Amino acid sequence: MKKSVVFLAAVALAVGCEKLGHEENLRGEDLKPVVPIELTKGQQTVRNASNDFGISTFRELYTGSGDVVFSPLSLSLALAMVAEGADGETYQQFSDVIGWNASTKEEVGGYYKTMVDGLVGVDPSVLFNSANSFWAAKDLSLRQQYQSLLKTYFAAEGYQVDFSLPATKDQINQWCSDKTDGKIPQMLTYLNSETKLMLINALLFKAPWRLTWEILKNREFTTAGGAKTKRDYLYVKDQRMAYGDYGDFELVRAAYGNGAYTMDIILPKEGKTLGEALSVLTAEDIDYGLETSDVTLYLPKWSMYYSTGDNLIPALKAQGLTLPFDRNQADFSGISDTGLYINLIKQDVQIDVTEKGTEFAAVTVVGMFTTGMPFTPPKVTVDVNRPFAYAIRENTSGTILLLGTLSN
Repeated sequence: MKKSVVFLAAVALAVGCEKLGHEENLRGEDLKPVVPIELTKGQQTVRNASNDFGISTFRELYTGSGDVVFSPLSLSLALAMVAEGADGETYQQFSDVIGWNASTKEEVGGYYKTMVDGLVGVDPSVLFNSANSFWAAKDLSLRQQYQSLLKTYFAAEGYQVDFSLPATKDQINQWCSDKTDGKIPQMLTYLNSETKLMLINALLFKAPWRLTWEILKNREFTTAGGAKTKRDYLYVKDQRMAYGDYGDFELVRAAYGNGAYTMDIILPKEGKTLGEALSVLTAEDIDYGLETSDVTLYLPKWSMYYSTGDNLIPALKAQGLTLPFDRNQADFSGISDTGLYINLIKQDVQIDVTEKGTEFAAVTVVGMFTTGMPFTPPKVTVDVNRPFAYAIRENTSGTILLLGTLSN
């Protein structure tokens, strides 16, 4: 649903706070030009549907009782690796819910390979890494074609392990820590000895701001419960930025590096809750309806670690993805002769936002059991002084990497 856009002129607010410093980020001459990610028309359709799937999953995870930060891209990559071995109605359900539109497994794999390769090179000043792996029990025989698909399209590393040994959990956690620069050090707190296959995606993102920020100390932020707290803020005045007013919320786009990557800040209007704003947010809003304005922006600094825990499978079932979790109906015959179904999906994310830039790491783990196991130019001021949502995206492809909220 595309909304009409109104552009407002506003005056910068007096902050009454101590100015701590002026952080110099990238200079224009330091920046390499954007290397666009070229997607075919079919891949653009997949991208649009995948973004919608990410926002829908984000809504399911956000209950209003606490903050959420979630990587749609990491989840999609992990599910795509699983789906490479799905067949029949199970594969069709993956395709329908995630939005692959009945693409072949090779087309799906090719799309994600194109995306990841492009995300790595689109901005040389930004570090983006994606790593994939699969961990098979020693008594599980994987089809050679499935292993070939994982290695060809996802560059997945393969390991044969004994899930009954405590050392296996430590090995998997070490892999996750290594691939996220230590930001996700303990992805698994326990390991079910009956696990037969585990597939993992890890993302690492480090980006310097395009903007030069001032730092404002101990500025007031109103939490979702109405409490007044003090936070250190980033501040810029009259900077050219993309901005849109959607009625229920405002959206301002702050650039990293050469502008290929951005943070989109989604701020509910006064009197609107974050839940109300998220209920009408669409991927189309993030793609369209913005114009260049001279923006004065106040943005909190924050750091947060979040785990989905057991909430991702219910969130996916609520969107119609049910067969992969049904031990009686799941069809993963493309993986092995042994019957398999998904019994675990978990994602952990760490994000840090400072005056220098943004760093985040995300790991998504998918665990599978055998089917015999039981199922367990106008001037604008955007004062981000209340709960808000944010998205980190790559602009040439329109891919959403991360969605989050900050309300406390």
